[in-house]
Amino acid sequence: MCGRYSGTIDPAELAGTIALDACAFDFHPRYNIAPTQTAPVIAQKGDRTLLKGMRWGLIPSWAENEKIGHSLINARIETASGKPAFREAWKHRRCLVPADGFFEWESKDGGKRPWHFHLKDRSQFCFAGVWETWIKPPEKQGDLFEIGSTEEISMDTFTILTTRSNVLMAELHDRMPVILRPENSADWLRGKELPSLAEPFPAADMARLPVSKKVNSPKYDTPDCLAPID
Repeated sequence: MCGRYSGTIDPAELAGTIALDACAFDFHPRYNIAPTQTAPVIAQKGDRTLLKGMRWGLIPSWAENEKIGHSLINARIETASGKPAFREAWKHRRCLVPADGFFEWESKDGGKRPWHFHLKDRSQFCFAGVWETWIKPPEKQGDLFEIGSTEEISMDTFTILTTRSNVLMAELHDRMPVILRPENSADWLRGKELPSLAEPFPAADMARLPVSKKVNSPKYDTPDCLAPID
């Protein structure tokens, strides 16, 4: 599961390992990225690799409205290629989601305590994801389409792939996001099959810290969201 994550490092720095043709995203540090919010994503459009903003929560091209995106923030890597919501995106629209950590919650003393998971060296990495362009269909009034603006409304949306948890994560949840090392990121983006992709990221290379309960609310996106607590 991945329901919240952080991205405090400029993803343009990934250009050293991932060739970017264009950057269409005005970066500022994010400490508590939540579903339905816009976040930086690396994707290929045609023969170009772009860094751009997309909405978190994949909306399939056939969806009648955007509400379905709320339940499609994650996709199981074991089954995504065969699911109607993700099948075409898996084949043709893979993406990388830059991050430097993610959150998971522990039920304790009648409440929920958030933990921040990250690499031991605090470096930037990418989640494996897929993306889709959704075009809002014309609204209907009875059996007729609404007469009015003909302006096309479209949005690019993404989901984060998950796999089974490693031992560091397993105490809190049985799923974790698929984390890619920089050297594997470009291969995923180009559609190469990576047999080891479904394996959880090594726990020995990760760390976790208890953090402020401010993270529980998506309204908070400040540096103290990542401050360790006793």
